[in-house]
Amino acid sequence: MARRYDALVVNCSTAEEDENNPSNRQLTRIPPTIYPKQNVEIGTERELLIGKPNLIPDKVNVVLAELIYKLFMEPHHHSHNHPRTNPYLPPQKRYSRHRNFWVFQLNQFRHWWKTSRLLVRLSGAYCWNMVAENWDLIAMLDVTRRKQLKQAIRSEKAIGRGGYAHVFLASVHPYTRTLRIVLAVCRAWEARVDHRFYEVGLAEGFAFLGNRCFRYWSRDFVDWVGRFIALPLSGAFLQPHLEVQNRPVIITLGLMRALLPFAMSFQGSRFGRQLTYNTYRNANYRWRPTMSIMHFHEKSGNYQPIALDAQLLSLARAVAEAIGHGKDPDLTRTNLAAIGFHVFGSGTGGYSVYCKTEDKCKILLNCTPYGPSILDEMPRFILLERRAHFYSDRLHDQCDATILDAATPREAKIRGFTYSGAFFSHQEWAALTSRHDEELADYANACRIQGTWAMPEHKRYPLLSKQPSPPTDLASLKAFIRNGRQTFKQWIDDRRWREVEREVHKMAKQIARYQKSGKAPKRVILYLEGLDCAGKSSTGLLICNALQRCGYDVQIAQHNRPPTPEQRNKPWMDRSRFQYPDDMYDQDSEPPDYAALVWDRGPVGDFVYGNLDKLSFEEKMQHYKEFREYDYNCRHNDVLFFKCFFVTDRDKIAATLGKRLAHKKIAQDLKVWLDANSSISHAHEGLNEILLHIDPTDFIAFNHYEENLHRFSSVVRNTDIVGHVGGQANGPIHYRNPWLVINTSNRHAARLSMMARFRGKLDDFAVPFGEEKPPTIFSKLRGSRHEHGLEERYDSKYVPDDIVEKAERGVSWQVIIQSIMLLLLFLLYLRYAWKFGIDDITKS
Repeated sequence: MARRYDALVVNCSTAEEDENNPSNRQLTRIPPTIYPKQNVEIGTERELLIGKPNLIPDKVNVVLAELIYKLFMEPHHHSHNHPRTNPYLPPQKRYSRHRNFWVFQLNQFRHWWKTSRLLVRLSGAYCWNMVAENWDLIAMLDVTRRKQLKQAIRSEKAIGRGGYAHVFLASVHPYTRTLRIVLAVCRAWEARVDHRFYEVGLAEGFAFLGNRCFRYWSRDFVDWVGRFIALPLSGAFLQPHLEVQNRPVIITLGLMRALLPFAMSFQGSRFGRQLTYNTYRNANYRWRPTMSIMHFHEKSGNYQPIALDAQLLSLARAVAEAIGHGKDPDLTRTNLAAIGFHVFGSGTGGYSVYCKTEDKCKILLNCTPYGPSILDEMPRFILLERRAHFYSDRLHDQCDATILDAATPREAKIRGFTYSGAFFSHQEWAALTSRHDEELADYANACRIQGTWAMPEHKRYPLLSKQPSPPTDLASLKAFIRNGRQTFKQWIDDRRWREVEREVHKMAKQIARYQKSGKAPKRVILYLEGLDCAGKSSTGLLICNALQRCGYDVQIAQHNRPPTPEQRNKPWMDRSRFQYPDDMYDQDSEPPDYAALVWDRGPVGDFVYGNLDKLSFEEKMQHYKEFREYDYNCRHNDVLFFKCFFVTDRDKIAATLGKRLAHKKIAQDLKVWLDANSSISHAHEGLNEILLHIDPTDFIAFNHYEENLHRFSSVVRNTDIVGHVGGQANGPIHYRNPWLVINTSNRHAARLSMMARFRGKLDDFAVPFGEEKPPTIFSKLRGSRHEHGLEERYDSKYVPDDIVEKAERGVSWQVIIQSIMLLLLFLLYLRYAWKFGIDDITKS
């Protein structure tokens, strides 16, 4: 009989004792050398010693050797967890499937099995047609007669089912369904790492329902087409002129009945899976490609973040900044000592342990180099553990304290990677390294096939491709790397760029049309603001491309530096710092008819990267008012002020950092390439820009992602409503220029949506200043926030941070509609597969 005690108790007596003696069944008290207090209740001793239950025999007193065995040698004890020098699993990107080798092979086998079943079905149909009786029968059917039309439909179905192989295909259905269910469970189980178990599980379930329903619909569609369209037309036009009458049409319909469900099953799976993901996204108010700041849920993001201990997470980021580049071990130890971590031990392979002592706990830092290095900087895998100060305060013998302390479970722990002063979770580090390795692999492949017949002719020669080879700047480098990608990825890139090009052309045509009518803005300010590595330049400059096609002179003003002392003595929004397009030209030169200016960062950045966030509440409100007045004056002076706030998730920022690190390494290689065996000196300005495209401040900003996002959002919310400023009357507010929040986690969708929003902004600008744009049917159905009095309520007032969460909570209409669609999909599956309908529910 076993008994669960709250503690292990040490008996240091070496004398033999009779286990039949009843007194031996009692627990022996701890000697004074281990626990100083005497006359303490046994239950109190148990509670003080070890807080985790342990299973020990009822009649055996545990000696010290057995205690050591229990703590250090017994299997499945938490002291025998995975070693602290490596992660449990290799880092994997978020949303990645089939991470396990066997799950990947199971998915490959499922696809092979699915294709094999199709081949068996087609071979069975072939054998059915090769039977002379069947072959002659379908040639003699007169589909103009009702009974023979039904016989033709039955023959078509027999061909579509696989002929004589139909029995075999029906017998393997249970195996096929079981294979699908096992794979769905494996996919959901793997998604537990990303906290997406239920989301992926439901998505896989509805993917199966969509698969089956689309199969049923495709078969019914082929039967309907054959009964009411194909066979009647064949009987009217082909049957009188062909000796075999309707045989070709019947065979074609049979093959369609075999092939179409196979093709539609993929679309059905995609429909059910994507519908589930969209429902989850809308239910959690996750970010859309573009949205207004009053629909932007700051803490929702694109995915559910993994809950980590807040204290350890903040400490992990401080540790990452202390480690920095990590090239100097002495400097690393000094920086860690400055935040309280002192060397506690070390091991082989660069492994080291640091300890930090706090009031009621101690924190252990396990730090291990995690190769390979990136640009001569070695990443680190770190593990932070917080443990209570329990035994060190109560035990005199440090050896005994160490033994008992090994049995204590950790209160909290956090794992991750550090590089160049930034802390990355497993998914974020996987996003960085994967993108870094992909860029380098594509560059190496592009170098391998350069100028060979493996490249298309229009890319093979520099004169035809109009791109320098080797590349000399960022644009040509991106095009060069794109040539080294896999063929299907190049097809995807080309298709996406064609879509972007069509949208740019559409935008240029609209601008040209307004230029002819005199309603186009002659001055445009494109304000690009947001997080670092959010794709501001590559996404925002697509609008500049359309403006340049229409004759606009586009210039760029960099506002990513702190103001000069002269600018500090002037008003914050003074035009000497934040210019109009005309301010970019000298007094001697005449500005062009159409001019545009791009602000790469601007006044909002002063609140994030400057010291304006430390101002008092009254001073902040005064700055917000200055910005709104500047916005109003732009419209009063016929300047289109298009404000874009770029956001993205941490995984996408990590991937962008990996891409820029790869580009930096490639630029170093290109410098050697250009100067090799050359008798002339090459200009490296473009390559130097690539080298400066990433610096340590980008990694430090990654550590402060949440803080920077909150600061940006707060300023954007308080400058979104222009209100009654700049001399506006106290009547209705006719000028509205809200911010456009652009989520570049999916950059292709963000680019298309941003250009569509800019075309809408051009329509708004075409309305004369001071007049109200008539509402559209869509805006009436959707409902406007201005109709709820939001502008009047927060006119020249502080907009609270939780305004969006309070206004948009509960279930939205999108979630209701999508949930109804999922329910209908489930009911349709029951109707098709199990012949279960609404009548059965009402009868029951």
